[in-house]
Amino acid sequence: MPSASSTPNSALIPHAADLCALGGLVREFRLRCELSLLDAADNLYVDAADLSRIEDGLSVGTDILFLVLAGFGLEMLIMKRDDASVALEAIGHSVDWYKVMEHRSPRRDPPVPARLVMDNMTPTLFVDFDGTLHAGNAYIGEDDEITLDTGRPLLEFAPLLVELLAPYPDVEIVLTTSWGRRLSVERVIAYLPPELRPRVVGTTSSIKPRRSYVLDGTERTHVIASYVYGKRLKHWLAIDDAVFGAERFGQEPGELVGHFLLLDPTRGISDENAQQRIRQWLADVHHKHIARMEPRSGD
Repeated sequence: MPSASSTPNSALIPHAADLCALGGLVREFRLRCELSLLDAADNLYVDAADLSRIEDGLSVGTDILFLVLAGFGLEMLIMKRDDASVALEAIGHSVDWYKVMEHRSPRRDPPVPARLVMDNMTPTLFVDFDGTLHAGNAYIGEDDEITLDTGRPLLEFAPLLVELLAPYPDVEIVLTTSWGRRLSVERVIAYLPPELRPRVVGTTSSIKPRRSYVLDGTERTHVIASYVYGKRLKHWLAIDDAVFGAERFGQEPGELVGHFLLLDPTRGISDENAQQRIRQWLADVHHKHIARMEPRSGD
């Protein structure tokens, strides 16, 4: 095989930043040797297809690559980037490493996630206990007995919820109370009035919030939103005294704000404004349900 010239060529940059650049260098040295692709492959004892892949910037086995480099009298040097800069400058070349790294890892716009279709039409009310169905926070003793820090009765406002939901038998309840971390679901539900117990279809106690949400006080809002998206709920309302930061949640920021009713923990749902908001939601959901059930014109 004719030998490649050892005279430095300022037009030929010996730095191979990627497979395409490496392939270009191999092709350049083959042409210097005045060899066709077939003749070079023959002399190097490699398949012409493999040599062609190398020159085209495609991957081959490392054993074949080193065989080709050695056959052209080329060596691969591994050194720190700063040392490589010095070595390249010594033979009249410089490298913009920022451009090299940008070429290796081009910026890509993150894929736009498909918008989740909220097609579960079941009207769902997320219900907390503390600050919602009674005033104050619960203390669960070692014997699992529950008392409130206000000394008020447990779930004293629950009869109001019974009254509000009575005309709407289709409304289901998901409990968001932290009592579920200590007590069984069955026992938590047993504290509710008999009229509400059959409505309970689940709790959010199994959803673990990210630490960042715990630290910034939006833990409850995150947990409820996670449940909503997991069940693809369309018609829902959360009544709670700890649903902060609702404007930050949703597939689009702010879209869930209208689904959260932040309560005054000293009044819970005994607050008339809160009751009015719940009545309005129930009426709206009932109206939409009736609209879905009515036959379309022409059917």
